[in-house]
Amino acid sequence: MDNTALARFISSIGSLNGYGSSLLQTKHALDLNSSTPLNQDSDDVAIFEDALKGITAVRRVGFSVDGIIAINKAFDSDSDEEPNWPGHLRNAYYNEDDRIGIILDEKSHRTYMPPEVVGRNDLQKIVDEYMTSPKKEKDAWRVFVRIAKLQPFQDGNKRTALIAANAAYDTFSRENYLVLPFDELDQTDFMTTLMRYYETDNQDEEEKYFNRLLSLLPSDRERILHKPISPDDGSGKTITFNLKPQIRNRSGKKPKITRKIDLKTQKHD
Repeated sequence: MDNTALARFISSIGSLNGYGSSLLQTKHALDLNSSTPLNQDSDDVAIFEDALKGITAVRRVGFSVDGIIAINKAFDSDSDEEPNWPGHLRNAYYNEDDRIGIILDEKSHRTYMPPEVVGRNDLQKIVDEYMTSPKKEKDAWRVFVRIAKLQPFQDGNKRTALIAANAAYDTFSRENYLVLPFDELDQTDFMTTLMRYYETDNQDEEEKYFNRLLSLLPSDRERILHKPISPDDGSGKTITFNLKPQIRNRSGKKPKITRKIDLKTQKHD
């Protein structure tokens, strides 16, 4: 098993929920079959362990309605990032926890409201659409956006969708995982475009935003080039910069970040 490729895939899954452990930490955790090398907060450990359980579950069941449900059902760690009722298809008519909305714009409070009730038939439509498609990479990414927009579960929907898309495309046997953009700006653009995809009910607009999402994803060559993981051995001269992020956090503040850059290797800490 290629733990370097798997580490990048798990980090990509985790990036949807603020996973803070590095690629190197994630690879060490896979090598040791232990979460000990990770940042020891409940969210990172839960995301790591539940991602592995979700992958195992869908590999056992296969890409199907039951397989998609099995992924989310595996997200059972004790963390606020995980659903209160893993694997349960939402029905807001009888369960308040199933009544969810996705904030699109915090200033205007614009919110995407997914269907209040999700049934197996809704997931079956997504599975059938893929099974009757050419089953190319684009078709697998359509699985991702369809599940993500449907929001079938209480939580972990995008992570479920990304694992399901990889199961559909059979990347687990080839280890050529479908991952989100590596570049932080591209990933921000990806998430913004995904929110616009959520918001529209117009099929032409959906397709426009879907194609925009595809244009932001890393190519096969980029996935190969980003594959190596090397530890920063601290060699060479370093200099410290105070960096000013241009994208504000939810508090509206721009936090100052101090970062050391190795001038010999151009590695960042």
